Amino acid sequence: MTGTLPKRFLRSIALAAGLCAGLAGPAVAQEMVLKAGHAASTSNTGHKAFEFLAQELADNTDGRITIEIYPSSQLGSERELVESIQLGNVDMTFVSSAVLGNFNPQFFALDIPFMFKDREGVYRVLDGDIGQNLLGSLEQVGIKGLGYWENGFRQLTNSRRDIRSPDDLSGMRMRTMENAVHIEAWRNVGANPAPLAFGELFTALQQGTFDAQEGPINLFYDMRFHEVQKHITKTNHVYSPWPVLINPDIYNSLSDEDRVILEEAIAKTTAYQRTLAQQADEAAIAAMPDVTITELTAEELEAFASHMGPIYDMVRERVGDEIIDDILAEIN
Repeated sequence: MTGTLPKRFLRSIALAAGLCAGLAGPAVAQEMVLKAGHAASTSNTGHKAFEFLAQELADNTDGRITIEIYPSSQLGSERELVESIQLGNVDMTFVSSAVLGNFNPQFFALDIPFMFKDREGVYRVLDGDIGQNLLGSLEQVGIKGLGYWENGFRQLTNSRRDIRSPDDLSGMRMRTMENAVHIEAWRNVGANPAPLAFGELFTALQQGTFDAQEGPINLFYDMRFHEVQKHITKTNHVYSPWPVLINPDIYNSLSDEDRVILEEAIAKTTAYQRTLAQQADEAAIAAMPDVTITELTAEELEAFASHMGPIYDMVRERVGDEIIDDILAEIN
């Protein structure tokens, strides 16, 4: 009988039973093993952040709270991981914010290309009211947001040639995330975009299914894309944060003391991971001497950015003017 019940329902029963047991006798410190999955490799800064977080939690709870980490899409694609958080099959994850637009359209506001100019503006948005309200809005769809780690500024890569203008990109088959804003933006500059799960991307690039893709340089290196793509154009077109997510039932089951421990550990891990991510971009460039890195002039960047007017209109239609105007005011 129990084999047919949803895991989230069974977990709720277990949590309730634990609370009842606590009423019947002296309080016992709660032990918990958190199941965490992500789509990146074990050398990635996100994975290292989970390892750091696991150590922080273990140290500050005398080993009561630990994390088991499943990297490299072992528990599913990014979208599947978010759905597993909702269902209670996975306890924690980090995913690209672009994926969350499928669960709350307000996140599309973070994906307008060429909106963010530098990390300082990004952090003001994410760590201030705008970013925290976005995380809070996830609770209505069964997700608890804890903070933002750094995936990084996204760059354009391809296997065919140096790209300095939209004309150079014309007709290229380009992999994007499953995000309508990203797909339409690349279509506007002349590419032929299509979504694909991140875990399937290396093989698709290797087999020539796609000519181009886009993402942070450190992730490009970690996933060995440089073995099959030899051209990077530094566009910095989108800053991609990694929202850190937890199943709400798990979070709500924590004692007040353990919630404080978790939130302090997340804050400490965020500072650690963001520094690591910036260093990783620099190290990745140095480790790929056979890859051509193309730096664009301000005029060349503007040639791409000038195609984004319809994307602003598209996102405003989906999410309203307020959040976009608030972001622009904060970063400018």
